[in-house]
Amino acid sequence: MAVTVVDTPSASLVAGTVVRCPLYVNGENAGPRKAVLLGLFNENDPRAGYRVYFYTLGPASFAPRTVGFVFPGEVTVVGTVEDLSERTLVKLYQGLDGFPGAAAVRRRAGRLARRLREARLAR
Repeated sequence: MAVTVVDTPSASLVAGTVVRCPLYVNGENAGPRKAVLLGLFNENDPRAGYRVYFYTLGPASFAPRTVGFVFPGEVTVVGTVEDLSERTLVKLYQGLDGFPGAAAVRRRAGRLARRLREARLAR
């Protein structure tokens, strides 16, 4: 799996990209964490930043801060949701249930999890 650092603000990443980026808790950097891009923060300005879901911290919400905002320079690309395991995809699918603006990533994760399950059970 290749790791790519996105330096140019004009490079726009797509929803479903798995990244490593800083998590800010009460304004302080809590260190880098894995996250899934949910999309651009502002659809009209790709340099404005991304909405991300820190899927290792639990269901998507703003209260316990599992969804956040990162600038393009803070993002290190780790892979895509296609690289994740069946178990992680199921947790991602369940964690994004009912969260606004996450339907595309949730649908993609659910479809991939179902395919992996069918392949595992076919053996």
